[in-house]
Amino acid sequence: MQARWIRLGALGQREFDAAWASLAAVQARTAAPILLWAEEAARYPFALIAPLKFAPGRKDRWLSWGLASAVATYRQFGVPAYLDGEIYLHGRDIASSKVAAIGECAVIASSFLMRFPGNCVATPSFELEQAFRLRLEAQHGWSFDSSWPSASEAVSLAARSPSPA
Repeated sequence: MQARWIRLGALGQREFDAAWASLAAVQARTAAPILLWAEEAARYPFALIAPLKFAPGRKDRWLSWGLASAVATYRQFGVPAYLDGEIYLHGRDIASSKVAAIGECAVIASSFLMRFPGNCVATPSFELEQAFRLRLEAQHGWSFDSSWPSASEAVSLAARSPSPA
């Protein structure tokens, strides 16, 4: 099954949250799943936006369904992250994940640390994205294509973007 990978570039958390909510709201029941990716000061925020037919039936299972690949990606880089209702590392919440049902979609939004503890070296976005992409494809059976927002999605994104404070 085809899925879309959309890079938004540098965005603050507020703008990123508005973007995933906006994209989820305009997706049809038959839409392809989307992975939204951005860069922030110390994190790489991401949101998995998938029509409800792909998500587990109970909403309390969505977080583990959506974040298992993120934990596997951390472990691929030698970071012993684990999932316990959130992504943890050494007993500390490192992601502040969110789960939402918006329109016809399940949304799981979270983030990767830009610098992994232990080596404190910035992890290049490209390497992390590729590892995460492969993990998501293996877990869900999807094949991602890089994508841009469609015309209607771009209009929705522009309309819901928060105004500068």
